[in-house]
Amino acid sequence: MSISTYIDNNFTLLEALPNEIFLEIFQYLNGVDTIYAFSQLNNRFQHLLIKYVKTFDFKSITKVKFDFVTQHHDIHRWRSLRLSEDIETPGQIGLFCQLFPLPKYISQIQSLSILNMKPKFAKTVLSQLISFDYLISLTVTTICGENIQPFKLSSLKQLVFTGCKHNNWIKVC
Repeated sequence: MSISTYIDNNFTLLEALPNEIFLEIFQYLNGVDTIYAFSQLNNRFQHLLIKYVKTFDFKSITKVKFDFVTQHHDIHRWRSLRLSEDIETPGQIGLFCQLFPLPKYISQIQSLSILNMKPKFAKTVLSQLISFDYLISLTVTTICGENIQPFKLSSLKQLVFTGCKHNNWIKVC
């Protein structure tokens, strides 16, 4: 038997695998990497990505991946989002909020993490969270709430934040 015949008879095409295999693979990958790797392959993959990939962690990703994912996925379907303002991703929170006003694009989010937010964004971002009816988990690091107005998130079950001593805006319901 020739090598090409052997390969033809014993080689499985990636596309021949069932959807369940891909859904299992997607669970082990960050949504950003999943979208970046599997987008634009064919309609089948596009459908799987839109329907099942809902968790996006933008911490420490390149601007190229950020742009690609936000342009090739329906943000209205996201359920979990992590944004970060650090050395590797400067300006990410501000850019995301500018391109996708939070109440309009991600009010369906259930889990939101905003890491290393600059003080100039804290008041604006946190004041917009009142329209997040489904928000269950909120993580905000490096926040100082001296000028933040109190707000209520009735569905919130987990709150994690770090910051300064000015935290009287946090109210227990």
